[in-house]
Amino acid sequence: MKIIFGTTNKRKVQDLQNIIDEMELNIEVIGMEDIAWDRGEIEETGSTIEENSLIKAQAISAFCKDHNIEYPIITDDSGLFVDSLNGEPGVYTARYADDELSKDPSLPKYQCVIKLLRNLSEEENRKAQYKCCVTTIMPNGDYHQEVGVSEGIIAKEIIGELKKPYFYSVFILNGTDVAFNELKGEELDNTYRYNALRKSLKRF
Repeated sequence: MKIIFGTTNKRKVQDLQNIIDEMELNIEVIGMEDIAWDRGEIEETGSTIEENSLIKAQAISAFCKDHNIEYPIITDDSGLFVDSLNGEPGVYTARYADDELSKDPSLPKYQCVIKLLRNLSEEENRKAQYKCCVTTIMPNGDYHQEVGVSEGIIAKEIIGELKKPYFYSVFILNGTDVAFNELKGEELDNTYRYNALRKSLKRF
């Protein structure tokens, strides 16, 4: 069977396919380009990652109905939630410093990390969670959701190579002493997003 992964990121499509192959499921993953998606970026208006993941799934489902495409659809939404900042940046993780960047384009692209560290500069509690919600919606409109969580702390400074996703350079997973962007192999394979995807795939 085929499933549609609601992304244009080929690396994410391949990541999901790798998980499926490891689970020995007879499923082929296709991305948004493979269904000729032409409706632009889906506006994420939800107040939680669960709502945003569902919004994306339902938008793609509507497109598929209009084009007589009958495959299950998987979408995901993730965020970094910092305890002492009342859950910020949360659903705004991908656009945490957009206002600052729009006012001053000379700021670095990783301004979101600078902003986070600034907001935490006086905080002793640096506990945080990365969460991912995966929504699977069937051709008949039925859906289910699974959530994966990784617990950790925010470092006091940027660690290692600074690359997207930028917050990975300051999030230290519990049980490790390195930033998320330095995890490899089994350490990375057992984190929030992979866990949410695996839980969703077990339903097939």
